[in-house]
Amino acid sequence: MKSKRNLVFLISSILIPTGILLRVSGLNFGALSLVLGFLGFLIVFIIELITARKRNRTSIEIVMYVLIVLMSVSLFTRYLYYIFGDYPSLIIVPLFIVATLLYLATQKHKDPKLVSISLLYLVLTIPLFGLDFHKSPRQLFPQSWYNRLGDVDNINVTLPYQFQLQTAKELYNNASNAREHKDYFQAIIFYQKARNLEPYNPTILFDLAETYVRINELETGVALLDTAIMIDSTYAGFYNNRGLYYYKLNDYDKAISDYLKAIEIDSVGPTSYANLALVYYYKDMHNEARKALKQAESKGLIIKQSKEIQKINKILNE
Repeated sequence: MKSKRNLVFLISSILIPTGILLRVSGLNFGALSLVLGFLGFLIVFIIELITARKRNRTSIEIVMYVLIVLMSVSLFTRYLYYIFGDYPSLIIVPLFIVATLLYLATQKHKDPKLVSISLLYLVLTIPLFGLDFHKSPRQLFPQSWYNRLGDVDNINVTLPYQFQLQTAKELYNNASNAREHKDYFQAIIFYQKARNLEPYNPTILFDLAETYVRINELETGVALLDTAIMIDSTYAGFYNNRGLYYYKLNDYDKAISDYLKAIEIDSVGPTSYANLALVYYYKDMHNEARKALKQAESKGLIIKQSKEIQKINKILNE
C-alpha cells in the first residue's frame, strides 16, 4: 500500500509542473495533467492523515497533512479557474504558508515527502499574489475586488437575432436594464433565466458574456462566446469581443486570430484594426502594429479618443 502511495506521489509531482508548462505553452492536456496531479496529492494525503495516529506523527505534521489536503483543493480552484475557491483560499493559503515555514524551521526530523510537497505548493502560491502570465491562476484575492477588464466602455450592441418567446425577451430587457445600472449580478440572473428559455439565442450569450467580464470573469466570457460562435460563426462581433477577452488574459496569439477573423468577416469598422494594433504592440510586433493602426485610422478611428491608442501611436512614431 505504501509503495502505491509513493508511486502516486511521484507521478503527481511530475504531472503538476508538466501541466503548468503545457498550459503556459498553449499545448493540449495541461488542464488534465493538473487535475490528475492535484487529485493524486489529495488522495495520498487523505490516506496519510487517516493513518497519522498509527504512525505516531507529531501534531504539526498532522496539521500539515490537513493543510496539504485543503491546499490541493484550493490550488485546483486557482489554477483551473473555479470561483468557489476564492474566499476559502483567503484563509487556507496564508495558514499554509505560515505553517510550512514553522514546520521547516522548527522540526529537526522532517518527512521528505511532506517537505517536497510543501515546497512545491509554496512555489505554486507565488503567482496567486499578482504574477500575471498566459494561463496564470486566479489571484488570491477574489476577482470582484479588482478590475481585470480595464477601462472599456460598456456599450449595448443590437445584434441581428430575433427572440422566439416574449417571456425570454422581457427577461433579456430586464437584464439589459440592470446592466445599464451596473447591477451586474442581477443582470446575470435575468440573462440566465432568458437563456434557459432560449439556450441557442446568440444575443443572450453575447450580452451574458459581456456582463460576466464586468465582474472579472473573463474565462466565462470566452466560454459563452465559444458557444455563440458555434451557433453562428459569421458574426464579426463575437470574434472581436472574444479577441478582447483573450487580449486581457494575455493570450495574444488567440486574440490576433480572433481580430483577423473579425476583419475577414467585416472590414468596414475601425474597432478590430485598433484592437489588433494593441495586441501587435504588446507582442513587440511594431511594424504590424503601425499597419493595423493606419488601417484603423483610414476606417474612421479617432486616436485621441483612447489614451492607450494615443500612447502607443506616439511610441510607434518616435
